Amino acid sequence: MPAKETIPQDGPVAAGPPFKNPQLVTPLVDGVLVGGLSLVVIAGLLIIGLVTPSAYDSLKSRPAMLDELVWIFVITSLINSPHFMGSYWMLYSTPGQVKRYPWATIYVPVTLVAVAVLSLTLTAIGTRLGQDESQFAAVMQTQFSGQASFIGALIASFRELPFFVGGRAIYMVMFIISITYLAWHYNGQAWGMTASFCYLAGIRMRDSDRKLIRSGFRAMTGMHVLFWTIPVAQQAELRGVISPGITETVSNLVIMLLVLAFTMTIPLGIWGFRRAARRSGRRIPLRAILPWMAIYFWYLLIFIHPYFFLVLQLSHALQYLSFPLRVGSNRHAGKGKQALFFPCLLYLGMLATGYMVFDLPLVLQMMQFFNLEPYKVACLVAIIVNIHHYFTDGAIWKISNPDVRRELFSHLVPRET
Repeated sequence: MPAKETIPQDGPVAAGPPFKNPQLVTPLVDGVLVGGLSLVVIAGLLIIGLVTPSAYDSLKSRPAMLDELVWIFVITSLINSPHFMGSYWMLYSTPGQVKRYPWATIYVPVTLVAVAVLSLTLTAIGTRLGQDESQFAAVMQTQFSGQASFIGALIASFRELPFFVGGRAIYMVMFIISITYLAWHYNGQAWGMTASFCYLAGIRMRDSDRKLIRSGFRAMTGMHVLFWTIPVAQQAELRGVISPGITETVSNLVIMLLVLAFTMTIPLGIWGFRRAARRSGRRIPLRAILPWMAIYFWYLLIFIHPYFFLVLQLSHALQYLSFPLRVGSNRHAGKGKQALFFPCLLYLGMLATGYMVFDLPLVLQMMQFFNLEPYKVACLVAIIVNIHHYFTDGAIWKISNPDVRRELFSHLVPRET
């Protein structure tokens, strides 16, 4: 999540030296990628929903239709998959990274793969023994009809279908971890964008400035997690696990908290930006403010139209892509045409690798022997990559790391003062 800085205590903060070229690509491209494009798209979607409330009724009844559209597949493949592979390229292509970050490079991925294999093995054994989704649903329904609690029903289902339920339980735990980590990752990266472009503008913030600005990112992290309580409550009510009407109560509570978060943190963020600008005597660049603005639009959109979560996902991926491409270009600076073509070749490589990781498992037929659905295996692969991606970004993207500063900002030319 480009790019974290060491947080200083309050006190005098001297502005850093400005650069002649304070940009990663160009000011326009940087602004478009870090939030400008997503703001335009989301604002358009919100206006359509406001002017024509029925425009998205078909999506409400068929949220899966988004996955059936070819252009959705193309856009996701072109933007989202390469952004995951960019983290792996950054992690494993730099000499000394394995020794410096053993948890990110070895321990975490090995652990995730081992847990995933255990989940698949238990599920496969259970399925071969006749323990499947229909059996699980039947046991749960029987328990609910006997007035058993949700926990009691799960325990009873585990006793009757130990392999299948055990495998699915591991999968669900990994899914919950992925969702929670995702919230932190999205907002942490957005803050990293703000910090990076403030750094490029020579602005150094106090700890109090950071806390004011980050209040919005942290509040939206909490709202991201709370958002998932709504579909969980809907499923629980549908299956009779909770009383009718609870879902509406949960939804109203989450919306109230969202409004409260907006009302409190937007003024705090504005105050933080103004303090930092006044102290440094420099204007905060729009590229540093856009990621902060974008997160509010991200979560406003998915609370109004939950089926547009894909827009949030693509916006996050766009933010990230320019950073590994900038590193790749800097590594080949001074090498003539290599400096121009390497970022293009790197992107194509990330695109191909991302396709193999996220889409190829969907067409593999060998998993039928183990009675495993390719789609579920692909989902598990995606969960592994997601969790490892979040962990990796948190480890390698830090401005306080001199290697990161050198590779990411070596193209900058200091302005003489």
